[in-house]
Amino acid sequence: MPNLDEIISSNLAKYQDILELSFSQFLFERGASGKTQKNYISDINHFLSWTVLTIQAHNIPLPTTHTELINLITPHIMEQYKHFLLANHIPAATTNRRLSALRTFGAFCQSQGWWADNPANILINVPIEKRTADPTSELLQAFRADLAREGASKVTIKNYTSDIRQFLHWLSQQTTA
Repeated sequence: MPNLDEIISSNLAKYQDILELSFSQFLFERGASGKTQKNYISDINHFLSWTVLTIQAHNIPLPTTHTELINLITPHIMEQYKHFLLANHIPAATTNRRLSALRTFGAFCQSQGWWADNPANILINVPIEKRTADPTSELLQAFRADLAREGASKVTIKNYTSDIRQFLHWLSQQTTA
């Protein structure tokens, strides 16, 4: 016979499934693309799993219904999640997508009458660092194009380009030394 923790744990999976299905329908009705739906569902599942683990780590009793789970999600929990993402060096673009998914999930929870306000609206995206242009990229692109015109295979183009990139890097190190 399963113990209470096993029953609650299996119920959590069911409640996450209920939330996933309802949220997916919400996204579909709002016209979200298939890719956005897939990503946001994955992001919310990640967040809900993280939330359950956080609840367990703080010895808070596990919720027995999906609305109890929703009611445990506070602005503080959401900020902790954002800090978790940053502390684990999740790329800024992924972090921002997950925060966007949370804001949309908050709108979903409001539409269901579970939240009066959307606590995820406090989440501010993290800045995305712009990459500096590589001065050799145009040269390498021209080299790739020449190799392709000469009929070199994709593997040959990749290998030659890699070799030239390494040589140019070595050369730049020599001129600065």
